[in-house]
Amino acid sequence: MTINRRQALTASIASFVGIAATPARAQGYPTGVIKFVIPTAPGGGHDTMMRVIGQKLTESLGQPCIIESKPGASGAIAAQAVAQAAPDGLTFLLGYSALLSNTVLMAKAPYRMDEFAPVNMLALTPIALGISETLAASTLKHYVAIAKTQPGKLSYGSYGQGSGGHFVGELFNMAAGLDIVHIPYKGEAPALVDLMSGQVHAAFTSIGGVKRYPGRIRPLAVATAERSPSYPDVPTFAELGYPQVNMPGWGGLFAPAKTPQNIIDKVSAEMNRIVLLPDVKAKMAELGFDSVGWAPPKMNQFLKEQLAQTRTLVESGRVKL
Repeated sequence: MTINRRQALTASIASFVGIAATPARAQGYPTGVIKFVIPTAPGGGHDTMMRVIGQKLTESLGQPCIIESKPGASGAIAAQAVAQAAPDGLTFLLGYSALLSNTVLMAKAPYRMDEFAPVNMLALTPIALGISETLAASTLKHYVAIAKTQPGKLSYGSYGQGSGGHFVGELFNMAAGLDIVHIPYKGEAPALVDLMSGQVHAAFTSIGGVKRYPGRIRPLAVATAERSPSYPDVPTFAELGYPQVNMPGWGGLFAPAKTPQNIIDKVSAEMNRIVLLPDVKAKMAELGFDSVGWAPPKMNQFLKEQLAQTRTLVESGRVKL
């Protein structure tokens, strides 16, 4: 990345943080169907999560909510569609880690971060390291010892090139001084299937994914600052001596820039209420999501930290598209 590109990206995220929404009245909102655009295929965790949230939002606001799936290009297709949508509070994007990483990894991303207004950080998605039960390692310490004796021979799967799992895998490689080869997959499910069949030795996927197959996949650590409330038996990398490996996946709601501030505030408050409802929180935990419901200020701070980590890894040459 050149200095000019780095400066442009920093300016973009600064604008995104500071002035993405505009003051305006939101009387009578909503006036029509609310659409959530997701960057993944129907039937997955993001789709299920937004259907649960959408149903609750329909009950409270009195307008139907629909889910529109636009997978492809690491989420760039969905992001571009929402960036170009009318800022009327009827179209929202469910963004995840690739929304940020695309702006660093792509030579020319089809959108800028200042084309979005942050609405609410719905959930964090703890990314965990899982290994095959057939591998002779019962702890992270044992796994590191094995990997050090076989540089370039062990492999780990993730749910895609430039994905959160890929980033966390390379953070771990750097922190532990390892050379474990990355194998990208088109989603979490095929990566876990190959892990169980022995095609790869490990995988960095959602904690819900690695915990889904007891007796076949052994979770070793999770890349968050604290243990997941949903899976408190899995230690963090920090507890095990690798505090640098702290990069949770996330799912956040964004609106087109210039969406009226009153609408942003109203939808953000509703999202906070909904994701913390006991039944919704339980369902999201089943999917591997930890509900948080952060309003834009806290969401912005988190995204700035994620961007800095992303840039560091990309500039190190460890992660490429």
